[in-house]
Amino acid sequence: MRYDDPRWYEQPEKKEQQILPPDGQLASSDEAEQPEDANQQRLMEEKEQRRRRILTQIVMTVAFMAIAFLGGWFSHQAYTSSYYSPGTQSQKYANLIQQAWSIIDQNYVDRKAINYQQMSYDAIRAMLNDLGDTGHTRFLTPQDVKAEQQQLSGTFAGVGIYIQQDPKTKDISITSTIPGAPAQKAGLKAGDIIIEVNGKNIVGMDQSAVQPLIQGPAGTPVSITVRRPSTGQILTFKIIRAQIQVPNVTMHYIPEDHIADIQIVQFSSGVSDELKTAILQAKKEGATKIILDLRNNPGGYLQEAIDTASEFMASGTVVIQQDSSGHQTKYTVTGQTVDTKIPMVVLVNENTASAAEIVTAALQDNGRAIVIGTPTYGTGTVLQEFDLSDGSAILLGVDEWLTPDGKFIRKTKIQPTKGYNIPMNLNNVLTPDMLTQNNMTLAQILKSNDVQLISAINYLQSH
Repeated sequence: MRYDDPRWYEQPEKKEQQILPPDGQLASSDEAEQPEDANQQRLMEEKEQRRRRILTQIVMTVAFMAIAFLGGWFSHQAYTSSYYSPGTQSQKYANLIQQAWSIIDQNYVDRKAINYQQMSYDAIRAMLNDLGDTGHTRFLTPQDVKAEQQQLSGTFAGVGIYIQQDPKTKDISITSTIPGAPAQKAGLKAGDIIIEVNGKNIVGMDQSAVQPLIQGPAGTPVSITVRRPSTGQILTFKIIRAQIQVPNVTMHYIPEDHIADIQIVQFSSGVSDELKTAILQAKKEGATKIILDLRNNPGGYLQEAIDTASEFMASGTVVIQQDSSGHQTKYTVTGQTVDTKIPMVVLVNENTASAAEIVTAALQDNGRAIVIGTPTYGTGTVLQEFDLSDGSAILLGVDEWLTPDGKFIRKTKIQPTKGYNIPMNLNNVLTPDMLTQNNMTLAQILKSNDVQLISAINYLQSH
């Protein structure tokens, strides 16, 4: 019923009725014998009282309606001005999406072809891709959520590769292999482009759809076909999946120059403690210089990045966090140092991302190390995980990372130190694990194709 319905406050006229005592009994003889004028007077008084009651009800009802109407009007205006304020189009286009969904749901002829889950997932991915936070803000299926948790814990079942998808070509390439994992032992290399998994053509497929094909329980087989850009070969590798314990920090000591080549694979839980152990072991062996290899490092936990930078810095800012309103929060060193004087070089490439970029910028901006390699990936947003109802999740950039000097990581990436921008093929990366496995001497390293590592050694030799 509407508030302006007249039935709320208009009372119909009533005919005068005879008023009987309770239970319809007749009046007492005393009342019956009252004079006619007295009875007339009493009836007039009762009629007047009824009119007053009706008038009071009318006034109260009208007042109530006025208040209700004005309250509703003002609340509507407040809601409208806040929700449909100039420039706010959220509700308009949310309704558009719902409209399109309903049209498809109610009218599409091939009912068997409708996959509601896939429609939902693809729509979410498309929305996130349009935000421009490439490679960072993203959608995770329920399987992806579990894999992400396992990877950052340092233990998972699979073949032991890190992959990424080119946003333009949609190629899915291997960024690095985990030392000692089945993929590395089988011969897969960084830079290989995956084209088939178990005979299924995956070209053009989304990375989140390809990962479940590669992953699987320990002891099960998987066939991976790749195209190797460096040679143009098409190669197929048959691999048995295994339970993998990720060695997040590896170290190779180069005794001829007293250099510790230390790689951080990713910033998973406990990595800063592993790094501390590696540094102390290297110094015990005689190391007086450090190469910190963050090439192909996809990032990880913020606190591990802060703790890592703090091991080399006595004071200073590690990173600045800025929210959508422009408010900034500075994260400074923890005071838990290991060596704040030892000469350092940080190696980076186009796959150095997220927490790895934070560490690189902190050491560079605070004058603690020079940076050699190529500009980093540029994933400078603070990710927050929002769980969805079916176990999937959205990793959404809710804040920005800035370097200690105030530069936006997402917009500018981390640039190598001037004069040390050295491009290199991903297939030529020599990790500490590879140096140790092949017992490579300094002379052999200097004759290799890892020109970035060679440049780092040359710098430390002259400084």
